Amino acid sequence: MNLLFVCTGNTCRSPMCEGYLKSLCAKTDRTELSVSSAGLFAGGGQPASANAVQTMKEYGIDLSGFRNRQLTKQMIADADLIVVMTRSHRIRIGGIEPQALKKTHLLLEYADRPGADVADPFGGSAEVYGSCFSEMKGALDNLFLDFIREHST
Repeated sequence: MNLLFVCTGNTCRSPMCEGYLKSLCAKTDRTELSVSSAGLFAGGGQPASANAVQTMKEYGIDLSGFRNRQLTKQMIADADLIVVMTRSHRIRIGGIEPQALKKTHLLLEYADRPGADVADPFGGSAEVYGSCFSEMKGALDNLFLDFIREHST
């Protein structure tokens, strides 16, 4: 299964999500889940923000080698599930590929918060990034548990 996280610039929220979910997969030997991320307005090749790197380091996850990617139609086509941070991200993906809306969900839906957006921490303090990840972490844990339930043998 190909899971794609999408945010605006692919330097804050989606890299933290990608790094965390990849770490869960590694810890549980889940090789059938491929996790990546991209941004709707990513310059391409930029590192994750310093505060995103620092926040994830606290969870034992190294984002220092991460480089952002611009979302493409091919990435949308290849994804089995697209998880976005905001309603506007979902709308924009629908504008690129209307059929993709069936497989595009807000991250906080997995935390029983349908319709809720994850605020962009870009430019914020380390505390802002930490709060942002704390908000996302429960949803990510639930998403991962849903995947395990659906793909248990």
